[in-house]
Amino acid sequence: MLKYNLVMDEREFFISLPDAALRVRYLKDRGRILRFVVQLEALIDQVWTPIVRYDNAHHFVHRDDLKPDGSQVKTPPMAFANNEDAFNFALQDLRTNFRLYVERYKRWRTE
Repeated sequence: MLKYNLVMDEREFFISLPDAALRVRYLKDRGRILRFVVQLEALIDQVWTPIVRYDNAHHFVHRDDLKPDGSQVKTPPMAFANNEDAFNFALQDLRTNFRLYVERYKRWRTE
C-alpha cells in the first residue's frame, strides 16, 4: 500500500486596489502551488464585476478576459517554469495593469 504525505494549504484572500480588488485563491502542497486563480474584480455600477482571470485549470496556465455579455476571450496556454512563476506573473500583471483592463471592459459595454 502506498502512503502519501500531503500537506495541503488552501487559501483565499483579497488584495484591495482603487475601486477594484484581486481575488486570490491557491492550493499548495509542501510549499508548491498546485492550483491557483487570480481574478481582477471591479466595482462597476455598485456591483463587483469579474474582469480578468488567470488560472491553471485544465493543467495549463491561461488568462480569461471576461466580457460584459458573459463571453470570454481565452489566451492560448502560457508557458512558465512552474506554477509559482505563473502565480507571481498574474499578481504582477493585474496589480500593474488593472486600470487598463477595467477601462477595456467598460469600452466593451458600449460596443
